[in-house]
Amino acid sequence: MFPLGSNPALAQSPEAKLSAALDRLRGPAHQATYTLKLVRPDSEKTYVLQVWTDGERALVRVVAPAQEAGQAFLHLGDDLYLYDPRLGRTLKLPPTGRGRLFLGSDVSYQDLAGRDWLESFTVREEKGVLVLLPKPEAPTPYGRVEIHLEADLPRRVVYFDQRGTPVREIRITRYQEVAQRPMAVGLEVLDLLNPGHKTLLSVDQVRVGAVSERCFTLAALERGC
Repeated sequence: MFPLGSNPALAQSPEAKLSAALDRLRGPAHQATYTLKLVRPDSEKTYVLQVWTDGERALVRVVAPAQEAGQAFLHLGDDLYLYDPRLGRTLKLPPTGRGRLFLGSDVSYQDLAGRDWLESFTVREEKGVLVLLPKPEAPTPYGRVEIHLEADLPRRVVYFDQRGTPVREIRITRYQEVAQRPMAVGLEVLDLLNPGHKTLLSVDQVRVGAVSERCFTLAALERGC
């Protein structure tokens, strides 16, 4: 996690606000059920996921629909692994594949890692909006990211391409008090280039507490935690 320090000046810095925003979106170490609903102009599809995370690492397993159950994703530092039960094998996703969409949703594998903001961007604040600009040679397709805050809580995140066109937006629709701090438990991800394409994410049955180290192993990809 990235808690704010006790120094008031540090707490007001854009870097500290960015860390706090990411903290609100990740939440504390927890286990939970996530529901991912893909909405398209002519169809809808819902996934139910089991998630174990300590805020830095995460194991995600698909439990529904039945025909896709058993797929799993493990984020360890800079590495992201995928397990496909149909192939019975684990694949390591190369850095160039991090921008691919997770389960065909509007969420990328890079979003799952959750480290992109801190590692690939510099940050400044403009009228309550955190403006992120990519560092030189950063592995990101975005030319700019804006995080809109309300009472220090991120409410909207807008992604722009290299030409300055907004291409994706995340709206945080619901917060819940978890471990005495707000955690985003309802999100809407919009594909701004394709009207009618969006992904709804809800977090339920949150159990806060330390997550076993065995959850963050390649063996857990196949067998679960």
